[in-house]
Amino acid sequence: MFINAGLIFLLRKGSGSEYRINLVIQPIRDVIISATVIGIAFVFISILFLFLIKWDKNMMVVLAGVLISFGTGRQIFASALDTVTSSMNGFLSSWASTLHLLAKSRVESQEWRSIETHAELILFGKHIQYDPPARLGDVRTDIKPKEIYKYLNDHREELGYPYSIADEDNSYIAFAQYATKHLRKKLHIYLQLMELQEKVGGVNTVILIATGTLIWLFS
Repeated sequence: MFINAGLIFLLRKGSGSEYRINLVIQPIRDVIISATVIGIAFVFISILFLFLIKWDKNMMVVLAGVLISFGTGRQIFASALDTVTSSMNGFLSSWASTLHLLAKSRVESQEWRSIETHAELILFGKHIQYDPPARLGDVRTDIKPKEIYKYLNDHREELGYPYSIADEDNSYIAFAQYATKHLRKKLHIYLQLMELQEKVGGVNTVILIATGTLIWLFS
């Protein structure tokens, strides 16, 4: 059980407010397959180890170990997903906040009001928060259009945007409209993974581990 807890800690350790773009751009199918392989591999190795050392000695301990292994395998699957969803959360929070700042820094128009509204809708997503990149400085007191312009050109490839952004309204609008569509797609994937993560790491997992622990304690 101590080993199980250590593995879960290591899997969760990488999550945080920052994001890793190589995790964000992974197709949802690859993410789920990878998490499944990690979870199943842990369950298989744990059960094999149990049968090798306890098969003929105490079947109740073996049963407890099997239940705990399945429960922990589900937790590891959920934790592997958490590594990806944490990066996606940081990505969505950062870029939606940046788009919102960009819209605020431009001359008010119907296009920019629409972009600002779309950015706010993304920020209303589950656990998404207003979190502009630190590189843009203290945006609460001072929005710096030149810093936003430089940041967009330096990081536009994270959104798969192939064109350089010119310091003019039409170029900004073209990028912002592309970015909002891209972020909405990522938000949809993020919510799917979050739902799966909560289902797998929920009550059933706790029941498996708790039942196994009780059997082990009374065996």
